[in-house]
Amino acid sequence: MPRVSGPVDPSRSLWHLLGAVLRHWRECQDLSLKDVAKEVLVDWSLLGRWERGERPIPRDVVKRLDDYFGGDGVLIALREVALTGSASTPVAGTPNVQDAVDMDKLRRKLLAGVAMVGVSAVVPPMEGLEHLRAIVDHNVGASGLPEWEEVAWEYGLQMASRPPAMMIADLSLDYLAFQQAMVANASGHDMHRWRRLNARFAFVLADALGSAGHARESRRWWGSARRAAEQADDHEAMALVYASEAVQGLYEDRPAALVLSRVDSALALTSGRPCQATARALGARAHALALVGDHASAHESLDQQARVFDALPDRVTRDELSMDGWPEFRLLHTRSLVCALSGHPAAARAQREALAAHPSGRPRPTVQVRLHEAISAVRDGDVEEVLEQARRTVEGLGTNVNWFVLRTAQWVADAVPPRERSRSAVIDYREQLTLSRGET
Repeated sequence: MPRVSGPVDPSRSLWHLLGAVLRHWRECQDLSLKDVAKEVLVDWSLLGRWERGERPIPRDVVKRLDDYFGGDGVLIALREVALTGSASTPVAGTPNVQDAVDMDKLRRKLLAGVAMVGVSAVVPPMEGLEHLRAIVDHNVGASGLPEWEEVAWEYGLQMASRPPAMMIADLSLDYLAFQQAMVANASGHDMHRWRRLNARFAFVLADALGSAGHARESRRWWGSARRAAEQADDHEAMALVYASEAVQGLYEDRPAALVLSRVDSALALTSGRPCQATARALGARAHALALVGDHASAHESLDQQARVFDALPDRVTRDELSMDGWPEFRLLHTRSLVCALSGHPAAARAQREALAAHPSGRPRPTVQVRLHEAISAVRDGDVEEVLEQARRTVEGLGTNVNWFVLRTAQWVADAVPPRERSRSAVIDYREQLTLSRGET
């Protein structure tokens, strides 16, 4: 087996970034320097220097390397980026950005994260084009608030259908660009709008990270989102952050006491006023109480949530697309899950109503309700048959699976009667779920 070389710091320079990607791809395929050098017709010692970022790679060689690794142009794009020089070099006539050198290092790390996904990664943004755009923006005006509000709104739409792991790279780069725009432009009467938008970006990133299963990172970003909402003095945004973190915390097995404290914080900020944050918080409370076995209180919270839903404005209940809406299918989805977890006699009816209400084109929540059905069925039915059906249901999502789906699938196994849990079908099912979320 080829010796694994020492790491290359991709933040040192753009050539180091290119070298780090090249080394990562080589070692992922278990190839030595000599193996690759022989195939692309170069000296292996030169290849080592290119990987260490010590020398630029000639155009013809980087093309052969990209073809050899099946890079779809990633190495070629990175070389072009490196040739343009550092984006921290100010463009003549353009305003400097705060901590431009640090921003450039961060950008390179973000680009490295995208490229390190592997040879199937999307070609990362080209800093040469960004440099050109800086000149154009200086002449015609940079992106203003309306454009950034549209970007944030669009990411909110993508949360429902786009695989979160694919969204995080794009979102992080756009959020960095937004931070630069905010530093340069936020002032006077527009400051409040910039700050509210900052809180929204942080909210979406925290939600996406949690959906992708990055629990540690999402917890920190929920904290950032709370502070951003506090800075904007936006109590409704703060309440929504608390409520959404509570929901996500339930799928991450965070302590019930912590989840309920987030719920209490959200409800204190809304004072129970009918709004999306109140509805989410009451749903999280019902879910948490069902998990700890307080079924009567869980269903009381569901009833409170239904009363809040009835009082919501039409613009909120009819919005089935954006993150600002809270349509009926969200209410029915929560009831379906809580009834399944609590073993309520009305579980089957709740699940039928939830399935009927879910809009087409959103497979993930539909799969979750199918798993709610499995939670109910596994208690009394054929364990092997139910688990096999649940496994096929999750696999049907392919790469569109997220952490909420996987955790719901685990609750199916948790609902297996204790006397049945040592069966090989149950053990295999749990192992398959572990592998599907990339753990070893």
